[in-house]
Amino acid sequence: MASAAGYVGGLLRLVLTGFACHNAYDIRMSAIRTYGLVIHEFDPWFNMRATQYLADNGPAAFFTWFDYRSWYPLGRPVGTTIYPGMQMTAVGLWRLLGRARAAGLLTWWKHVRRAPISLNDVCCLVPAWFGGSATTFLALLTLECTNSYAASGFAGLIMAIVPAHLMRSVGGGYDNESIALTAMCGTFYLWCRALRGPRGGRSAAARAAGDATAATWAFGALAGLAYVYMVAAWGGFTFVANIVGLHAFVLVACGRYTAKLRVAYSLFFLIGTAGAVQVPVVGWRPLRDLELLPPLLVFVGLQFYGWADGERRARGLGPGGFLLALIKAGIVLALLLGAAGAVLYPRGYFGPLSSRVRGLFVKHTRTGNPLVDSVAEHQPASTQAYEQYLHHVYRLAPFGLGLSFLRFSDAGVFLWVYAAAAYFFANKMARLIILLGPVAAALGGVALGAAADHGFVFALDAIVERCVGAAEAPAAPAEPADPKDKKAKRAARKPTARMAAAARRAAGAARTAYRHPAICLIRAAALAYAARTYALPMAREFQE
Repeated sequence: MASAAGYVGGLLRLVLTGFACHNAYDIRMSAIRTYGLVIHEFDPWFNMRATQYLADNGPAAFFTWFDYRSWYPLGRPVGTTIYPGMQMTAVGLWRLLGRARAAGLLTWWKHVRRAPISLNDVCCLVPAWFGGSATTFLALLTLECTNSYAASGFAGLIMAIVPAHLMRSVGGGYDNESIALTAMCGTFYLWCRALRGPRGGRSAAARAAGDATAATWAFGALAGLAYVYMVAAWGGFTFVANIVGLHAFVLVACGRYTAKLRVAYSLFFLIGTAGAVQVPVVGWRPLRDLELLPPLLVFVGLQFYGWADGERRARGLGPGGFLLALIKAGIVLALLLGAAGAVLYPRGYFGPLSSRVRGLFVKHTRTGNPLVDSVAEHQPASTQAYEQYLHHVYRLAPFGLGLSFLRFSDAGVFLWVYAAAAYFFANKMARLIILLGPVAAALGGVALGAAADHGFVFALDAIVERCVGAAEAPAAPAEPADPKDKKAKRAARKPTARMAAAARRAAGAARTAYRHPAICLIRAAALAYAARTYALPMAREFQE
């Protein structure tokens, strides 16, 4: 009999995620309902003008376009100085919707029933559409990292309304960040999904070895493609590449290297880098800029670590032999990297840290770039900024982070790495709180999901099992120990063995008591009280 918790959790996830996506879209349409389909602010207007030029003249003319009206009288080579992902997305959606309307597939949409949808309308609606898709990807990422349907649903609800995401994805606010968070959350989800272990008919030895599966290859490649879209959408791709690389490095440092980790990261890096160098504003930066060299070093290091691991398997090396093989690989790697650096560095191959990245590590107003130094949002974030852009989740996320430490998995470690890095950079620059918004929503979902799981889902599962008599089958009696086995007798008399047996009995008794119907009702009542006392007032405050 399938567990009731599985059905209830899945239904809860679907309801909450659907409600979250609807809310994400509805909230972001508020400005459009009030002011109509108009573009707001300076940057969105510039982006709209670039989009119109792309639609009228095509990609070839767009990438060679020198705009004499921008930065007048100097002008600006627009096609090679902006990230074109948003413009290409808007034009593609506009043409797709036009063809769908011509085919009679949009008769249900009142907005395009009488007249074709304009490019301006698409640009106004893109932030609202991508706000919903970012919410969906964040919910999927939380599910992958926690394996909790409730946490996934609540994370989606928080992502739909968290100001750190909302402020950059309001309808009419046609700016790069409005689609970039979708690309970032999608990349992170596909990366974590590629690390999921094999299931089903695979042997226990294969699962323990962490061999790459077809899903590893598929989702690793998709993660690379999502990263290419992220590169084309926003300059924050540097953060995405380094977070994925840092996560892979931390897994190896924790002793969780597997073949699927090497395959997934290799696909992500090779496909992502090959696509990134095609973006004119990026070029060869992934292989030259200092802030993008760590992901490259992780890629090279994983190949050498994989060679040493292959030697261990092929030759049956023990810990000492594997350490020796690893040292040999490390020496070869260090020599190769040193030789490459000695040849390339004097020739000016490696570029310096960009002014924005340099501003994260030097005191404000001392980066050397007046444009960067003069912007107020480039100052370090304050408590007031966190409360403004994260609101209630600012106090809820630390509880979720503590609970996430209770589940140690490849994907679970990603939340720790992402939270630590995003918080570090947000402390350096207030603008980067936008990067903290998704992981704060995920951790808030972990906290609320744990309360819902233990107060409702697991409690209902225990009550259903008790009512329908679907109790677990009694364990088979243990075979009596051989009275002549002196080693078994001595082992049983050891204090550690007696303590372990007592701990197992106590844990079993605690689990039985925790799943007792009376305790389950108390848990449900406590959840209802907490929801009425804390959650409902917060919801009313948000509505006001």
